[in-house]
Amino acid sequence: MRKITMKLLLSPFVILFVLLTINFGCSSNEKDEDKSVIDFEITEITNVTENSAVINADLKSSGKENILYRGVCVAMQTNPTINDIKYEEEGNILGKYVSKFENLQYNTKFYARAFITTNSKTIYGNELTFTTKNISVPAVNTLEVSLVTQNSAVFNGKIESDGSSKIVSKGFYYSKTNPKPEYKDERVESTGNFEFSSSITGLEQNTTYYVRAFASNIAGSALGNVVSFKTSSYVLPILTTAQISTIGETTAIGGGTVISEGSHPVTERGICWAAYPNPTITNSKTKDGNGIGSFVSNLYNLQPYKLYYVRAYATSAAGTAYSEGVVFNTIGGNKPSVVASARATGTTLYATVTVKSKGSDNIKSLSIGCFDMDGNSVGKVSSSSSWNSQEASPSVNYEITGLSRNNKYYIIGYATNGVGKGASEKVYFSTL
Repeated sequence: MRKITMKLLLSPFVILFVLLTINFGCSSNEKDEDKSVIDFEITEITNVTENSAVINADLKSSGKENILYRGVCVAMQTNPTINDIKYEEEGNILGKYVSKFENLQYNTKFYARAFITTNSKTIYGNELTFTTKNISVPAVNTLEVSLVTQNSAVFNGKIESDGSSKIVSKGFYYSKTNPKPEYKDERVESTGNFEFSSSITGLEQNTTYYVRAFASNIAGSALGNVVSFKTSSYVLPILTTAQISTIGETTAIGGGTVISEGSHPVTERGICWAAYPNPTITNSKTKDGNGIGSFVSNLYNLQPYKLYYVRAYATSAAGTAYSEGVVFNTIGGNKPSVVASARATGTTLYATVTVKSKGSDNIKSLSIGCFDMDGNSVGKVSSSSSWNSQEASPSVNYEITGLSRNNKYYIIGYATNGVGKGASEKVYFSTL
């Protein structure tokens, strides 16, 4: 009876041991099984606009796989793949990641799936959908044209609705022949927000123009109503330019006469000048009173020996008028600087004349002189090279023949510009 009792007493402990062993074994197997499970999904789709969306995903476990890429793919049909639009990140990285998709079609349903790519396959996760916002073309209104002159005006417009999408361009079409201006006519883009303007110049005076505002978003472009206006028929002043006198190296005296003020009083008059034809008041100028009549002008800050073009001007509300111009040259300036070199062979001399500095004007001629010791010109000179007047330092080679044996001579090189002739130092040589 004692053995049986003991056996019966031991049985619960044996049973408990077996149960614990089985329990621990099951827990270990479950953990091993968890390690082999790949767990990833799209968690949220946010910030959906007419052409973009942000998709959040989470790679919670990579299991025993070596993941090369993780990402999200989208398409306009169910079960999108990596051959559709996709975002991907490289590396076996656990955790959340964000995919932003842009340039999507508006008002369209899209399907999205998370994916991972391993060494051998691509695995896709859950599928969610989203629909991009519906948009329309903008609504725009053409406002009255303002600040109209004989050749300029300010166009004004207002966007009444952006069509629930960002405005990508706006501005105006205008024409003097088409009463309903459109894409083929003159176009000007504008900046600003919902109210915008553009300043237009170069219009023809006393002319009717038609204007229409436009605005565009990704859904398309819209045209506003047509507004017309007429440029003013102003008359510019009439005037003449006086001849330039008392010309110095850096100053001169000029002037002009306003014969007629035109349609509006002359508020400023004077002369303007530049080193090229048809100077304007954006160049150097004087201010010599206003109204009709003659005036005297002082030119200043000129350069010596330089050609200048001068015109009288008169400004009124109609614009700025210019007279026919006159031309003059300041005095002074620098002659060229020149050097010469020589090499005698028997009774023949080989010489070179080189311009070191052309002075205040381009070189007009190069020459050489050969002289005996009494200063008499000797020898026959011929040139063996050419030169260009636009060169900064032209050089010419010469050959001088007909000299006597065993005599001493010298040469001088010459270069001439508009100011005058420059000469080199004397270069002496002896024939054999």
